[in-house]
Amino acid sequence: MVNGHAGSAGGHVVWQAGGRLCEVHFLPLVVRVEDKSQRQRLRCVDQAEFARCPQPLPVSASRLPVSSCEINKNTRRCHLQPPATRRSCRLYQTCDHAVLVSGGWQQHMTFQHQLQNLQKFYRMLRNNGFHEENIKTFFTGNTQLPDNLHDVHAATDKAAIRNHLSHICRNQHCADSLVLYLNSPARTDGTMLLWDANFNGIADLKESYSVNELLADLAGCRATRVLLFVDQSYSGVLSKRLQGSQKHLNVLLIQSQTRHSLQTGRLNAGWEDSSWTSIGPTTCLLEHLGKIMGPSHLLELQMGLLN
Repeated sequence: MVNGHAGSAGGHVVWQAGGRLCEVHFLPLVVRVEDKSQRQRLRCVDQAEFARCPQPLPVSASRLPVSSCEINKNTRRCHLQPPATRRSCRLYQTCDHAVLVSGGWQQHMTFQHQLQNLQKFYRMLRNNGFHEENIKTFFTGNTQLPDNLHDVHAATDKAAIRNHLSHICRNQHCADSLVLYLNSPARTDGTMLLWDANFNGIADLKESYSVNELLADLAGCRATRVLLFVDQSYSGVLSKRLQGSQKHLNVLLIQSQTRHSLQTGRLNAGWEDSSWTSIGPTTCLLEHLGKIMGPSHLLELQMGLLN
């Protein structure tokens, strides 16, 4: 399996980049006959001649998503329903907001390093003055929630993710900076796989978040700037769609160098995604990205948004 999340749920995908042929397979769900809990019976066993088995996150009781219809329907009854997430915009108060999305797709594909990446990025935001009530985290489906993250929701509720982004973007004086951190498995068309809630291995519309949907939610966003920190495969699809878009002039995509290199056939083993976490209150984001990505790549970025 290549280094990074990619593929097509329920099978495999063949991808060629830079002369290399890559196949990405998702592990099958193996259960006992008539096992209603759908407990995964497939196990990884350590062998001396192979790498050690990854440590999956512990499973908790199932967290069912809260029903919401703001995006899907337009009726009087919809706006009377309680929101799935607590609203963050206050009258005449402009703040920095962040949304962190880490799907994982299935329990046996969700590991400790994904949670650690999420925690590091969360701490970076808090160190840079983001209030905890303005950081919404959507993480996996049935794994135990981390104790050191505030306001965590299941990634199974795509409607809650979209409603929250739309709420921040359509309010005039809600957000100065809106930061998104995306770290989920992805298909070749850039679609994020959130969580296989029904355990059938097929990513239906409720379990995936497409590039079209993300762009629609961010179109004409009233935040001063929208910073997309993308740490997942096939981010180039989103990058191409943003280029030249007149509806996303304030949106800036910041790709993980490892993921970017995978798409060009070059892997920079010296890059660590945790370099984002070293951004501090006294760090100029423009200078920091210039050191990491190189000045030539920064010419493509919208300098005014980073100043």
